[in-house]
Parts: sequence; C-alpha cells; structure tokens
Amino acid sequence: MFPISLPFLFHKQLSRCELSFYGQEINAVLRDDMKLKNYSLILLMGMSSSAFALNVYNKDGNTLDIYGRVEGKIASGQNSFAGSESRSDLGGRVGIYLTRDLDLLPDTKIVGRLEWQVRTEKNDNNTGESDMEARYSYVGLSNKTWGELITGRTKNPLYQVMKMTDKYKNFTPNIYSYGITTIDDSYQFNRQDGTVQWNAKFAGNEIQLAWVSGNGNSDNEALDYGAMASYRKYFKFGDFRITPAIAASRYKRQDGVVTTDGRNQNDQIMGGLQLNYKAYEVAVTALRTSISRDNKSDNNYKGMDSLISYNFGTVKVLTGYSFLNEDGKDIAEKEDWRAEAQLTLAEDTWLSFTYDKEFASKNKKTNDDALIVGLRYDF
Repeated sequence: MFPISLPFLFHKQLSRCELSFYGQEINAVLRDDMKLKNYSLILLMGMSSSAFALNVYNKDGNTLDIYGRVEGKIASGQNSFAGSESRSDLGGRVGIYLTRDLDLLPDTKIVGRLEWQVRTEKNDNNTGESDMEARYSYVGLSNKTWGELITGRTKNPLYQVMKMTDKYKNFTPNIYSYGITTIDDSYQFNRQDGTVQWNAKFAGNEIQLAWVSGNGNSDNEALDYGAMASYRKYFKFGDFRITPAIAASRYKRQDGVVTTDGRNQNDQIMGGLQLNYKAYEVAVTALRTSISRDNKSDNNYKGMDSLISYNFGTVKVLTGYSFLNEDGKDIAEKEDWRAEAQLTLAEDTWLSFTYDKEFASKNKKTNDDALIVGLRYDF
C-alpha cells in the first residue's frame, strides 16, 4: 500500500527528495501489482482449459459434445404467455451428442443425442410435472456417403420447410401440423417419439424420410403409423442463394380408437422458398392439411407463413405474416403479424424485442397483441 494517498501527491508541492522517495514506492507497488495480474491470468487460463475439457471429449474415435441454452423473457399482452398481466419466464435446454467410430464399417460411426427442456422456475400449479422434458433422444449410424439412419425422438423431415421462417428468438408462429396430436400425442412442433429416420446430404441436395411407429412404453393407443418425407435443394449464384423445399406427412389412427371429432387420418403437404442476398433474407411457406373423420366430411385447411429480415452489423430486424384457414370458414383458425429486433451482444448471445399482433384465433376475430423482451445465450 502507498504510505500516503495519491490525492495528497497531486495537491502537495513536494521536494526533489520526496518525489524520489514516493516514486520508488509507486514503482514497487506497480511491480507487485503486475505479479498479481500475472498470477491471476495463469489461474484464469487454467480454469478456462479445465472448463473446455469438460465440455468436449475427443479421443480414440470417441467424441462427446455438451450444449445448451439459457434464456429469460419478460412479456405483456393477451397474445403472450403472460396473458393480461406482465410476467417473466426463465427456461433452458441441455443436451449431449456422442459419436463412436466403428472399426467394422469404414467411414461409419454410431451417433446418439439426448436433449432436454429444463424447467428452471417452479410452477405451483404444475408440481406434478417433471423438471426435465425430452426434446430429442435418438441413436443410430452415420456414414459419410450414405447419410445417417437414426431411431427415437427425432427432428422430423417437415422441419426442412418449417425452419425457413422459424428465425425468431421470442415467438413461434406455429401454423403447421394442425390436428396431428389427436392421433400421436407425442408430437410437438417438429419432433415425435418412435421414429426411424434417414437423413442424407449430397451435392446441395437434402433428403429425409421417416416412419413413425410410436413409443412402445407410452400410453398412446391411437397411433397406427406416421410417414414423412422432405426434399431440399440449394442453388447459389454469387451472393444470391435460392433454397426451395417440399415436405409431406400422413398420420393414421388405429381402427376402433375414439379420438377428438372422430379424426382418423391427417394428411399434410407443404412447400417453401427461401431467398438470400448478402444481408437480406426473404422466405415464404405454404401448406395444405386434410383431416379425415368418422362418418363426417373432411376438415381441410390451408395456410402460409412469411419472413423478411435484414442484418446490419450487430442488429437484425425481422417481420412476417402468417395464417391458417379452414375451408368454408369466414374467419381464420390462426392469423397474426409480428416484428422482432435482435441485438447480438456476443457470439451466440442476443437481446431481442418482439411485437406480435393477433387478428384471429379459433375462427373468431381478435385484436390481441404481445410485447416480449428476451435475453438468450446458446452454448
């Protein structure tokens, strides 16, 4: 420590001897301070190396990746999770991805993924629910030439189209797969249990095929089978990229099982087109869904989703409009417009602001909105 305060040095006129004395003391302190900083730097480097070794393992043909997400949101508005109040929500994900090279099969490895949605805040109304819910859980084989064949709870082929407009941090305009959960209650947005799926990429082409037989350990008695397929293609012309995609699905109910409104089959076809030019991105998707019912006419739906985004520096702005409408209905099943701004604070870290305006819900006109502020970190 200094024998005298620094303000004293600036306010007192010192002799040459005094200046020499205090100068020596200051140099001694600075030297000690530099040593402390060096020790601290060495300690921090050691901690960082240890933390990195825990997250990634790669030895003798085995790899282990650990990843996840932590995000918090504050929302207000009837069309948000807060309803008519202002509420916060804290959530997260954690996952592991493993691979093992196979000596018996050249260029082939076994792959496995386990990912959970983590409930990070207790809800007094849902105390019986698990704090961790499986998002993806599958195992399979991956070959450099022939792609991968996996089984379990997978990200399904329909997402090849859906991901074109699924770019928001705080909002998911889900117009897809309407009514499938009536037949397969494990289905959630882009994933489901009991699936055998083949994913392949070659020369700018992506093909995915899936067969859903259901989870043998579940209580879902309605599902007979599900089938899905998708194709996605990339075209690049300098800075301009065009990506078309198409996907289709069929879910069939077991005979004799009672379901909501007698639904026995769900057929869906969807397509999308994505255009990218430098910092601009434009995407449009469209779908047609037909639901067959016992002793009733079919329910037919058509829908679309759209996205326009521009990225300048650390800021990205997005806007889009979507609807899902049943044939013969004057008012849509779902209809809304939204805008979002995303500020990149660091790599894989965003502060985002979202506004959504709902025009229709369940064939009734609405005038509800949502304002959401989110902070998200992916690792």
